[in-house]
Amino acid sequence: MDYQNLLEKTAIIITNLNSLNKNISKIKKKIVYINNIYSKLQNNKLLKFDNLNNNNLLFQCSILKNEQHYYQNMYSLILKHYSDEIYELSEYIVLILLSLNKLDIDNVEAKNIIFSKIIQLKKINNINYGILTNIINTTINNLKLLDELLSLFGKYIDKVKKHYKKDNVHNTNFELNIQHKYDNILNEYNRYSNKLNNLIDYYNTSTNSIIQQIDNSQLLSFFLHQKSNT
Repeated sequence: MDYQNLLEKTAIIITNLNSLNKNISKIKKKIVYINNIYSKLQNNKLLKFDNLNNNNLLFQCSILKNEQHYYQNMYSLILKHYSDEIYELSEYIVLILLSLNKLDIDNVEAKNIIFSKIIQLKKINNINYGILTNIINTTINNLKLLDELLSLFGKYIDKVKKHYKKDNVHNTNFELNIQHKYDNILNEYNRYSNKLNNLIDYYNTSTNSIIQQIDNSQLLSFFLHQKSNT
């Protein structure tokens, strides 16, 4: 598993969510700005501003409110679904790790160091992209610990096999049992590694698409962005 690649993609996802949030804030500010202009025109006794309920300011404001609602919903949906999926995956990884606490692999000190680094997450309802970053990083941390435990277990198996072979000890059943246990853990590790990788790839692509949509939006260009004086 390329953990560095996962962290880099995670950084892109968080950057995209930050950009999406900034875009929402920008739309909100524009709505307030337009409403202030409209309010001043309403209160201007020296000017005759006919048909106040049927003008371009109100139309622009309505369009922007619609866009704000659209992007706000998108932002909330991504945070909720992504955090829920990552949190569930993280819980499974921790459960696997804790179930292996009594695994007898001789190197107790190295095993204890691994288990001391396990981070258990608490379920949080109000998610933002800062909390999401913590959930993802914690999940990657725990997955790496499972990887380290597998490596430690693998070295133990190799040591046992070499010892039995050298001393001509016929304990095939034990060798088969520990190898079977290792293979089961490895399968679980691969399954959750693939799931985590697929999740991060999916939301990396999804958030990239959203930012591209914002950057290329003719509607936002017309109703939101400031125009150059040149």
